[in-house]
Amino acid sequence: MCDPTATPEHRSLASRSRLLLVILCLATGCATPAPSASRSASSGWQLSRGESLIAFAKASRIVVRSRWGGPARWRLANPNASGAPLVFLVVAAKGDGWAVRVPARPNGAVGWVRGRDVRLEIDPYAMRASLKRRTLAVYDEGRRVRVFRIGIGRPGAPTPTGSFFVTELLEPVNPNGPYGPYAYGTSAFSTVYSEFEGGPGQIGVHGTGDRSSIGRNVSHGCLRLAIRDISWMAHNVPAGTPLTIGP
Repeated sequence: MCDPTATPEHRSLASRSRLLLVILCLATGCATPAPSASRSASSGWQLSRGESLIAFAKASRIVVRSRWGGPARWRLANPNASGAPLVFLVVAAKGDGWAVRVPARPNGAVGWVRGRDVRLEIDPYAMRASLKRRTLAVYDEGRRVRVFRIGIGRPGAPTPTGSFFVTELLEPVNPNGPYGPYAYGTSAFSTVYSEFEGGPGQIGVHGTGDRSSIGRNVSHGCLRLAIRDISWMAHNVPAGTPLTIGP
């Protein structure tokens, strides 16, 4: 994660509502995945307004191809490097599988996975961050239900923009540390750091006890939220949820 003093010790969260799974290892490795409280999709995967499909890896290693019928580009472990279940955000059906957003560089990467290698569930949530306004809006079935003030990347380590998704949720052992009580990981990576504090320069969405940093350009690329706000998110927003970061 791209904020200072990454904490290598943390606990994964138990499921508390809807589709809650695990999200960001603060440096690589070290978490036990929590079970999910899933909301099953309807027959035929007909999505309502604002809903998305999340693909959960079934095997211990998933081959992600660059395109349907194309060569293997990524071989991803399940659980992932943080010990959390490997998830993808589905963007389209393709052949006998799915086009998915991939939690790997380059930012915005899309690949293809076989249908038999994943199971699918519906997620009603979506998130949209505005760097100009320094806000993070949360949507439930297309309805905006929360808008949070956030801290964003400093000029020398900007928060990347684009279409991403949430990959895991973890509970740091020290809730008063630099990540607050909860930290999400995302499929976004720093455009400045290829490695940070032992991790791959992954962009996180996490809490902070430093309220003076909210609404300012102060982080190494991560989105910072007040403790109350990240706590609400941790009880509601699941792994796999789409995250759009705009200028």
